[in-house]
Amino acid sequence: MFLSRLTSSDPRFKTLRFREGLNILVAERTDTSQQGDSRNSIGKTSVIKILRYLLGGDLPPEFKASELTDHTFTATLALPAKDGDRDDEVTVTRAVSPTTRVQVSGWSITGNSTDIHVDEWRELLSHNIFRIPSDATRPTAGQLWSQLIRTFFNNPIKGHQSEADWESGVKIGFMLGLSPEILGKAGDVDRLTKQGKAIRAAVREGAITHLSLDESAIRAQLATARRHRDRAQGDLRGFKVDEQYADHQQEADKLSASIQKLNDEALALLRRSREIDEAIADEVETSEQDELTAKLSRVYAEIGLVLPNTVSRRYDEVRAFHESVVRNRRSFLEQELNSIRTRLEAIHSERSSLDNQRSQIMLLLNETVALDTFLSLQRDLAKKESDVADLERRLEAANSISTISDTIKLRTAELVASVRTELNERNDSLVESISLFGELGAEIYTDREASLLISPTPKGLLGVEPRISGDASVGVRSVETFILDIVCAIAAIKAGRAPRILVHDSHLFDAIDGRQVASCLNIGARLAEQHNFQYIVTLNSDFLATVELQSDGAFDADPYILDTRLTDETDAGGLFGFRFD
Repeated sequence: MFLSRLTSSDPRFKTLRFREGLNILVAERTDTSQQGDSRNSIGKTSVIKILRYLLGGDLPPEFKASELTDHTFTATLALPAKDGDRDDEVTVTRAVSPTTRVQVSGWSITGNSTDIHVDEWRELLSHNIFRIPSDATRPTAGQLWSQLIRTFFNNPIKGHQSEADWESGVKIGFMLGLSPEILGKAGDVDRLTKQGKAIRAAVREGAITHLSLDESAIRAQLATARRHRDRAQGDLRGFKVDEQYADHQQEADKLSASIQKLNDEALALLRRSREIDEAIADEVETSEQDELTAKLSRVYAEIGLVLPNTVSRRYDEVRAFHESVVRNRRSFLEQELNSIRTRLEAIHSERSSLDNQRSQIMLLLNETVALDTFLSLQRDLAKKESDVADLERRLEAANSISTISDTIKLRTAELVASVRTELNERNDSLVESISLFGELGAEIYTDREASLLISPTPKGLLGVEPRISGDASVGVRSVETFILDIVCAIAAIKAGRAPRILVHDSHLFDAIDGRQVASCLNIGARLAEQHNFQYIVTLNSDFLATVELQSDGAFDADPYILDTRLTDETDAGGLFGFRFD
C-alpha cells in the first residue's frame, strides 16, 4: 500500500502529495513567531490522525469541532488488486459526520460497492492488507495501524496506553512472522486469570451469596446432609400407608356437604315458619269481625235509604264471601305450617344420622395418621435432597474456583511450550530481525549495544523487549521505538502481513539528540528504498535545521521534503487553512 495524496472537501485544506521512500512533512516556524505561540495547530499530528481515521480508526476528539462537521477527508492509495498481480488506485473518503460510512472507489476487491460501513472497511483491510487469519481474534487491523502509524510513544511495543501485554505480544509476533493463533491463546489464559481473580474477590466481599471457597467445610456439611437424607429415605421405605384413608376422607367430605345442605334447608324452613305464624297472627279475630259487621250494617242501612233492597242483598253476599276467604287462607297457612314442622323433624332425624356417620369416620381418620405422616416425610425428604443437591453444586463451584489456578498453570505451561516451539520453527526469520535491530542500533549509537529480546514469558505471553545498553533515557527509549518499528515493518512486509508504509510523528524525535535523529532519518530513507516502502515523517523546521547542522552534512533533508509546507506565519498557513478550537 502506498499513499499518494491526502486532501479534504474544504478548499482551505492543504493537499499533500507523497512519493515513494522517505517523505518529510515540514512545519515552518517563522522568525516572527513568539515563544508563546503554539505550533500544534499547524497540523503535523493532524495528518497522522486523519490517515488513521481514513483507515478505519475513531474520529479524534478535536475533529468534532463544528467547523469540520460538514467536511470529508480523502486519501488516494495504491492497494493490492483482486488478482494480486498489480495495485489499484483507490480513493477513500470519510466524512467527519456521520462517522459510520466510508466511500471506497477504484478497488477491484469491493466490486461495485462504494459506500460501505466502517466495520466492513476494517474487515477488508484486515483480510486483504494485513492478511489476518479469519479465526484469529488478535491482532486487529487497528492494533497494527497503531504500530505502523504511531500516535503513542510511551512504550515501544504498545499502540496505546491500555493495550494489554498479551495483545502487544500477539501484535509484534504477528508482524515478525509468528502464528497469531498460537500467540492468541495467551488471551484465553489472561481472561481465565481475570475471571478467577474476580470470582475470588466477589466471594471474599460477599457479592456472591451462599458461595464459600472452604471446601473442607462444605464437604462436612454435605456428609451430614447426605446422612440425614439417607435416614429419611429408610424411614419412608419402611412406612405403610392405609389404602382406605383417602376413601374415608372423601366420604367424610361428602357427609359434611350433605349436613351443610340440610342445615341450609332447615334454616330456610324456620324462616318460612316464622313468616306463617306472623301471617296467622295478623288475621282478624271473631270479636273484631262482629264489630266490623255492625259497622258495615250501619253503613248499608244509611245507603238503604236510597237503595234498600239491592244494597242489603249485596252486603250479605260480600260478607259471606269474605268469611269464606278468611277461613280458606287460615286453613292453607295451617296446612303449610304443619308440613314445615313435619319436614323439620325429618331433617333433624336425617342430620342426626349423617352426623353419627361422620363422627365415626372422623374418629377413624383421627386415629389413623399414616397418610399425613407419609406426606410429611415425603416433603422432608424432598427438602433434604434439595439441600444435598445445593451443597454438591456449591462444592463443585468451590472446587472449580480452587482448581482454576491449576488450570491456569497447566494452560500456561502448554502455551509456553507452544510459543517456544513456534519461536524455534521461525528461528531463521527471527534471527534476521534480531540481527537488523542490532545493526541499526550500532549505526545510531557507536558506543552502545542494541538487542531485540524475544522469548516466552513465564505467563505464556510473547515477550518482546527492544534494549539499548546504557542509561534508559527518554531519548534512548525513543530510538528503541524507532528501530523496533522499522524492523517490524520490514519483517511484516516480507511476510505479506503489512502495507508498505510507516509513519512517525515529530514527537518520536523530540528527546533524541540531533546526530541520532540524522542517523534515524538516513536509515529510514535507505531501508525505505531498499525494501520499497514509504517512510513518512513530520518535523518542525527549526528542529530539522538543528538535525542537519549536528549531522555535519551527513543528512540532507531537501530531497525528501514535501512540496507543501505548513507554517505558523498566518492562520491560513496550517493544514486546515484556518484555526479552530
